[in-house]
Amino acid sequence: MAEVQTLFPIPAGLEAPIWWVVKLIILVGLLFYLVFAVVVIRQVQLMTKTVAGELDRTIRIISWIHFALCVGVFLGVLLFL
Repeated sequence: MAEVQTLFPIPAGLEAPIWWVVKLIILVGLLFYLVFAVVVIRQVQLMTKTVAGELDRTIRIISWIHFALCVGVFLGVLLFL
């Protein structure tokens, strides 16, 4: 690690803003994934209206669990970072 720092030194004043940019990129990425989870719920609702089957309830439950986990991860990362 020390070799990389000697090859590419980071000025002292730039360390904090770089980490803020990294944190912002992570949060934006997780926000997009949260939107994806909402789209999955919508698609499952449309699918269960169109195609009736034995697994309708199970698939709905899985999509809502996926959404809840996405919200939990987003909030956890938001609090952690």
